Amino acid sequence: MEKAMYENFEICPDLKAKEFCIVVREYQEGQFHRRFHEHIPKHRISEERLSGMFQALVLKFQNNEPLTIMRSFLNARGKEPSAFMFMWRVTYPEAGVLRKYCGTNVCAWADEVIVPANFRKESI
Repeated sequence: MEKAMYENFEICPDLKAKEFCIVVREYQEGQFHRRFHEHIPKHRISEERLSGMFQALVLKFQNNEPLTIMRSFLNARGKEPSAFMFMWRVTYPEAGVLRKYCGTNVCAWADEVIVPANFRKESI
C-alpha cells in the first residue's frame, strides 16, 4: 500500500497492539499543545465508554462551565437550550491503525491497532 493514503500525523512511537493511545491536543493562539497522552489496554474500555471519555476530556480542556457540560448531553431535537455538539471523525494514521477523533480546537483521539499483520511493517 502507498504511504500517501495514511495521514502520518502525530503517530505515537510507543503504540502497541491491544491498547489505545489516548491523546488530547489543543489549538490556542496559532499553536498546538499536547495536553494529555496515555496508553490503556483495549479490554479495559468499551466503545461507548471511550466516546464518553473523549467528550469528558474535550470538555475538561475546552470549557469547564457546567452549562456547556450539561448541553453536551442534549439531543438535537429543539433549539432551547441549545445543544453542544461534538464533531466526530475516523482516519487511518498508518497501516493497520485506526484513529477516532472528537472535537475541534480541543481534540481528543484514540489510536488502536486493527490489523496487527500490517502494523509497523516497512513497505518495499
